[in-house]
Amino acid sequence: MGLTERIVEFITGANPVQEADGVVADFAGVPVARYNAPIGYVDRLLTPELLQAERSVPVVFSSLLGLGRLCFGGFDHKLSPIDPSDDGQEKQIDTCMAEIRRIEKRIGRVGKAKNTGTLGLIRATALDGWSFGKAFVEKALINEAGWMNFADVQLLPAQSFGMSVSACTGPQYIVDKILPGVIFDTSVNQVRCFQAIDATTRREIAPENLIYIQDAMIPEDLSFIKVLAPVIEAWKEVRRYGMTAEKRVAVPNAVASLESKDLAALVASKIPIDIKKMIAYAESLTKTQGNMNQKVTIPGIKLSYPSISMPLDPWEADAYLKKEIVDFFFHRDILEVTAQAISATNAPAKDLLDIHIASERECWAKPFEDMWSGWLLDNGWELQDTFDWWDWAPKDQTALVSRAIMKVNAGIMLVNDARRECGDTEYDEAQLAQLKEERAQIKPVGAGSKGGKLI
Repeated sequence: MGLTERIVEFITGANPVQEADGVVADFAGVPVARYNAPIGYVDRLLTPELLQAERSVPVVFSSLLGLGRLCFGGFDHKLSPIDPSDDGQEKQIDTCMAEIRRIEKRIGRVGKAKNTGTLGLIRATALDGWSFGKAFVEKALINEAGWMNFADVQLLPAQSFGMSVSACTGPQYIVDKILPGVIFDTSVNQVRCFQAIDATTRREIAPENLIYIQDAMIPEDLSFIKVLAPVIEAWKEVRRYGMTAEKRVAVPNAVASLESKDLAALVASKIPIDIKKMIAYAESLTKTQGNMNQKVTIPGIKLSYPSISMPLDPWEADAYLKKEIVDFFFHRDILEVTAQAISATNAPAKDLLDIHIASERECWAKPFEDMWSGWLLDNGWELQDTFDWWDWAPKDQTALVSRAIMKVNAGIMLVNDARRECGDTEYDEAQLAQLKEERAQIKPVGAGSKGGKLI
């Protein structure tokens, strides 16, 4: 480095890019920044415990469960060479698939459940991710007969990282706003995760054993449940108002009144009356409200059950907020609007929902694909693992068959390929010869030559 470059570095504090091979300039910025709140800003105190409690609301729990089952119904491991042109690794793929199936039977600890496999870990990871914006998976390795295998892979509950760490204080540390046990160390540009074992003990998870998963589309201080929390609280309030209104309308309160006309008639008849006693008696009639209580009135006192009108129906607000919560998870409102703009059929809505499901799989399942692909490389196999997810919706068999027939008639698909696509067994040589003979005898519509359409 020349004198001029050294002077520039001293004055600006910058590290100029080195031109030597293998040397990369240091970053000037950090991927996680500390933001100052604007004047008058009040942050909602949404602790991990409160976010966890919000999941117990029926409509939220149903949406989370439904979205999880929809996105992660099941998958098959699909191994392929890293180099697409390398097509001679069928034997190696069979060997690795057998080992994967053996390991899958023993890994996957989620809470008290064991042996949930990779699928169980993915589902639990997505639930934590939707709730807290991030998830934590710890892996343990073991050497078995020359294989570096997973002894077990377990989910670390995200809420267990919700307690602050007194040891990491100072300007170099940035504490996560949802889970204070997750701390970004700006001095080394690394996330450090401290799990609360009990009320006083914090344990840092070794980064080499930790798979830290976060949706890059969601800001650091947000999550699905945190964003939705005000709507959930509003829905719970409206539900309470609705139940109160239902009780008041179904069983109106009794109103006791002293009738002046009747009192005047009693006085005219020289019947002695005591107004104070009558008021006390009227109060005793209405103190205990309920249609099961027997009430007997005396002359001069009248009981009535006025009809209660509701200018605002709480059940309309209840249905609106419930729909808003469901739409939030499934993007149903966006799907409906976009589908109407594209076509009058339901196909575009399904296509858009497919994209939504694929994005959730990419976020919460891709790290496990990388985990298995890393396992293959660590054991010396030049293979990669991808998850072949099961279709979440049954296929339209009629449309599938029609499309296959159209391709066969157009000459862009072989008969056996069409049969395989429709779920049928392939024809052997004798059956293909018989089919060729039969089709040669079919006279095509509007043509004089032999060889016609399949249908």
